[in-house]
Amino acid sequence: MGMRLLLSAIVIWIATGFTNPTNVRQLIISGDTDRMNLEVGGYVEEIIPGDQREYAVHITNPTHEAITALLYVADAIPALDGGTDFTMPGDSDTGSAAWYTTSDRNITLKAGETQSFTLNMQIPENVEPGQYASVIGVYNQSMRGSANRKSGLQVVLNYKLDEARPPEAVPHAAVYTLENGTAYLTVLLVNEGGSISEPEIAVRVKRQGDTNEPLFERKSTVNTIYAGTVAQIRMELGRPLSSGTYMAEITTEGGAHMEQKTFPIEVVSKDGSSLHERSAGLRQSDVYGGILLILVAIVLALRRRASRKM
Repeated sequence: MGMRLLLSAIVIWIATGFTNPTNVRQLIISGDTDRMNLEVGGYVEEIIPGDQREYAVHITNPTHEAITALLYVADAIPALDGGTDFTMPGDSDTGSAAWYTTSDRNITLKAGETQSFTLNMQIPENVEPGQYASVIGVYNQSMRGSANRKSGLQVVLNYKLDEARPPEAVPHAAVYTLENGTAYLTVLLVNEGGSISEPEIAVRVKRQGDTNEPLFERKSTVNTIYAGTVAQIRMELGRPLSSGTYMAEITTEGGAHMEQKTFPIEVVSKDGSSLHERSAGLRQSDVYGGILLILVAIVLALRRRASRKM
């Protein structure tokens, strides 16, 4: 209940996610090939409560200049519109990133140099069945004015997956925005299950009370919503909505589980803008997105902690 109330209160704070690094000046991070899962591109292991683990990483500077970076651990999160991403340095560790006992550290690599590091983890005694994903990341401190400053290696830990709560991509919000004349609908999905969800999503937008065909309809697949995380699906509408009340019907389906919810959309001006109109060249989602992710993560962490005490 607390989670739903929080999401209702901050529904206009649309999260933006974090961009996956693509810049050629990025550091390259890899693990031990004999333990790596090549399909995932990271470590994937079964765990035992109370166990200790070590994870080796090898970081290479492929450029012709020295690079200073922060080696840190992060929680895995969905990227905007699907895919994988992870949190930034300084963000609170609310998932399995909090299990690492090795502190963050600054590193400097000369041009063409490779350095190796070992990170230690203490798995809690009271782990619930499920899947836990973290990332060992490097954040390039030598780059300025670029969002593509981080790269990372996934660590996916499984514990009694057959007993875990099935993946559930639950729709929690749908927000309409108009940005530079282009209309968008952003949907927030929360995976309340115990492992990665990759649901099919169907979206239909109709004017309230209208029995005709929907004004907007789309079906797609959402990739990689980690357990206990929020995914943001942003869809471009064909044209802005005129003033009035609309209903956005969101249906998600994964395996044998299906969720369907309907959210009202109020468009308040004749040109199709809403209360979430872009202003001063900056999307409102850019301002409030990080706050939404932090608040939702805190609620999910408290919710899991409460369930362990029951």
